[in-house]
Amino acid sequence: MGLHLNIDFAGAKDKSLSKLLLSTARQYLREYGEVLDLVLDSAARSISVEVLPVGEKEPIRATVFGYGLATDGSGRGYLTFEDAAFSRQWLTLLAVRLLPDKRLPLPSGTPMGLLQTML
Repeated sequence: MGLHLNIDFAGAKDKSLSKLLLSTARQYLREYGEVLDLVLDSAARSISVEVLPVGEKEPIRATVFGYGLATDGSGRGYLTFEDAAFSRQWLTLLAVRLLPDKRLPLPSGTPMGLLQTML
């Protein structure tokens, strides 16, 4: 009679990282609104965040697909992505125009080496 454990290590890692990133996102975006949820799916390489913008009654969901991390010559860190979608069409169109390089700057001091090993 053996003990069989069905542990989803990848799922557990994603949940832990999601909580850590949620805490960070709440601090980074607090002047723009309340971050309600953040879900990282490493298998799908997606990150989804739900934010209730200041002065709004309905939250907005943003999802980046095919995420990665990169640094430029100065050492600045970026979240790169293959595609992005928003719960508001106008935001999707704005992202296409304002983020042609498909990358978002990360806050200064972001531990890129640690993030790259975790993601």
